[in-house]
Amino acid sequence: MKVIIQGKQMRLSAGIKNYAQEHVVAQLTRFYDNEAAELRVELGDERGSKGGLDKECHLTLRMPGARTIQIEETTQDPYASLDAAGDRLIRAAKKEIERMRRPPGRHKYRPLATVVAEGGVPGGLVEDLPNGRATGATPRRRTNGSRAGNRKAKQ
Repeated sequence: MKVIIQGKQMRLSAGIKNYAQEHVVAQLTRFYDNEAAELRVELGDERGSKGGLDKECHLTLRMPGARTIQIEETTQDPYASLDAAGDRLIRAAKKEIERMRRPPGRHKYRPLATVVAEGGVPGGLVEDLPNGRATGATPRRRTNGSRAGNRKAKQ
């Protein structure tokens, strides 16, 4: 994973860069480490010397084959904003990775083909299901008349 740690309108010490490596990058690489991914950590002083809630942290994670995740956090302390943004990024990245691994299409745990291959549903046959037919079976014929006859009777 390509990691870029930079400061906006402030110089970053070696301590804060190591803190970012240990608390954000190391946690992220525990469950996701792709060479094509890019993590950008930007720490900045939003208001300069005016004070207040002004230490902001922008985290951007670009994962191939998934959405780009952008997290922004602002506090008085750059370490606190890095921690809060890092926790949010880890949660969002886990959710996005789970979304990537989920197969497209049917969202059921056991698709119908699996049930048929196992020989039916528990406690009954496939024919007992609504609209269920066994493989190779022909549709049942109606014994109480044809459809055209039913339509005439209703009119």
